[in-house]
Amino acid sequence: MVGEISASVPVTATTSGLTSEAIMAKDDFLKLLVTQMQNQDPLSPMESQEFASQLAQFSTVEQLENIDSNLSQSVQLDLMLTQAINNTLSVSTIGKQAKGFGNLVLIDEAGDAHLSFNLGEFAKNVSVTIKDEQGFEVRTLQFANMSTGDHTVSWDLENEAGERMPEGTYEFEVHAVNAEDSQVLANCLMIGNITGVRYEESQAYLLVDNQVISFGNVMEIGMTDTDEEQP
Repeated sequence: MVGEISASVPVTATTSGLTSEAIMAKDDFLKLLVTQMQNQDPLSPMESQEFASQLAQFSTVEQLENIDSNLSQSVQLDLMLTQAINNTLSVSTIGKQAKGFGNLVLIDEAGDAHLSFNLGEFAKNVSVTIKDEQGFEVRTLQFANMSTGDHTVSWDLENEAGERMPEGTYEFEVHAVNAEDSQVLANCLMIGNITGVRYEESQAYLLVDNQVISFGNVMEIGMTDTDEEQP
């Protein structure tokens, strides 16, 4: 009978609900239907409308599985298309200026180091702390009375003792307070010229003044100062 057959189907429950073993797929449904027909009571066979109803349920399960498969393929195709578009567009950005989230010190072709950040409001005091690859502080720059918006400051690549720091990757962090000594929101930015594009694991990364910015962290791409000077 149906009740007896259903009891033999393995069901595994977890605290978050049924697992995949407890979800009846179309093959399980078909096996259950065939087994039910083979073991039905000869004196009380399954009526035609009941049989048709179960066939309709089987068809519904099959259609749902097909829909799920088609949706999964559609998501994969959309992802591949998005990556292809990003990769193509990223090449066209070479020579432009990019602004994105990041706290790496950018060093341009002339060897000048600059650090960019955004202030959420007017700041009475701003301190920019620079750290080396090991996380040790090498220099702290102090500024006063900085307005709301984007700012870029320069670093002479010297530490607190006046010694020239070697080439490498440096990070910075910004701390700012207003006239009431309350903390001001400060976001570290990376603003510089795009000199190239790097592809890693199907992802595009922009090379901005000898540093790498993920394409997903870019906020704005615009003309460089040289472009703006041209008539």
